[in-house]
Amino acid sequence: MIHSLQKQNWIAMILLPILFFGILVLAPSNHANAQGNRMPAEELKEISRLSFTLRDAYQTPYTVFIFAQDEEISTLTEEDLWTNNNPGDPTYTGTYRAALLKKGATYGTVQSADLDLHSITLPQTWHYTIKSKEKLTPDMLFITEWGSSNFNLAKPFIIRSGVLQPLKFVDNKGKKINNFYPAAREGGIRMLSESRVQFKFYNNTVFKYEIETFKLNISKLELRLTDTRYLNFDQPTWPNSGIGDRAYLESLKNSAMKGILPNQPNIKLGMTHKSMSNTLNKAKSRENGEWGAYYVYSQYAIGFDSYLHELDNKSRIMVFNLFAEQRNLYPETVKLWLGKPQKEYLNEAEGGYDMIYKYGSRTLSFHYLEEDEQIYLITIY
Repeated sequence: MIHSLQKQNWIAMILLPILFFGILVLAPSNHANAQGNRMPAEELKEISRLSFTLRDAYQTPYTVFIFAQDEEISTLTEEDLWTNNNPGDPTYTGTYRAALLKKGATYGTVQSADLDLHSITLPQTWHYTIKSKEKLTPDMLFITEWGSSNFNLAKPFIIRSGVLQPLKFVDNKGKKINNFYPAAREGGIRMLSESRVQFKFYNNTVFKYEIETFKLNISKLELRLTDTRYLNFDQPTWPNSGIGDRAYLESLKNSAMKGILPNQPNIKLGMTHKSMSNTLNKAKSRENGEWGAYYVYSQYAIGFDSYLHELDNKSRIMVFNLFAEQRNLYPETVKLWLGKPQKEYLNEAEGGYDMIYKYGSRTLSFHYLEEDEQIYLITIY
C-alpha cells in the first residue's frame, strides 16, 4: 500500500507540471499578439478607438493609442446636445487603456495610467491635446467628462520618461484639489510660457468667466495654482493684458505697508494738501465724507483730515479709497492670496461687510455689501 501510494505520487509529480504547462499554453491572453505589456504598432493602429500625438519635455513625439479589449458598439438613438452627436453616430463602451508608441518604434507599450474612460461616441471633441509653448515643457493630453452645463471636468496627462502619467491639481500651498478641473468645452484650456496652463469656464454663481492659472511641476506630476482672475461676460474670454489677482493683491499689500497710493508712489499717507496738489492733476470732483473732505478721481478718492471748508496747505492725507468694481474681486480670492484677515464682520453702521488686514500701523480693508459678494471698495489708511 505504501509502495503503491509512492508510485502514484511519483506519477502525479510528473503529470502535474505537464498539465500546468498545457494550461498556460492553451489559456487565452488579453490580446493574441500582446507580448507582455508590448503590442505591435500595426495592431495598435487597428484596435485603437482614438489616437493622439504627444511630445515629452524633450519634444520627442509619441502616439497615444486608446483602446479597449472588452469594447462593445451601439448607435445613438437621439441627439446628444452636449457632445454635438446625432442619432446613428456610433458609441463604443469598454474599459479603455492607453498605449505609447515612440516615433519610429515597431512596438508600443501598454500603460498602467487610469484613464477613467468608459465610453466614446464618434465623432468626438471631448478628448484632446494642448501643445507646449517651449522646450522642456511637455504637451498635455486631456480626457474629459461632463461636469455641468458650462464646463467639462478635464483630467490631464503628460509623458515623463517614456510613461504616460496623470497629473494632480494642488492649491497655492500644495494641498491636493483633485485629479481633474473645470474647463469650458470649447477652448477652455490654453498653454502659456514658463510651463503655465490656464483653465476657464463660465461661473453661473457670479455670472463671470472664472480663470485659474496653474504651473506644471514635472517631477511632482502636479499642476499648482499660481493665479486667479474673473472677467465680465462681455470681456475677452482670455486675459491677455493686465495682472491677475495674486499680483494685484500683493501690490495692494505692499502699498498698504508703505502707506502709498497704488501706482502713485509719490502720493503718501500723511502728505500735506499742498504737496499733493503740486503732484496730482485736478480732481474730477470734491466732496465731504463723514470724517473729512475727499478729492475724487476716476479710480480712487483721497481723503483728508479736514472738511472742504477747513482745507488748507497743512491739511494731511488720511485715507485712500480705491474703486474696485472693475477688478472683479471676491472675499474668498483675497483670503486665498493674502491669508486669513485679522477681522471680518458685518458693519451695520456703514451697511455691508468689512475685511481687515493689519500691516504694522497701516490697514488694508475690503468692503462688500453681501456675504461673499463682489468687493466694491478697497481702503488703505
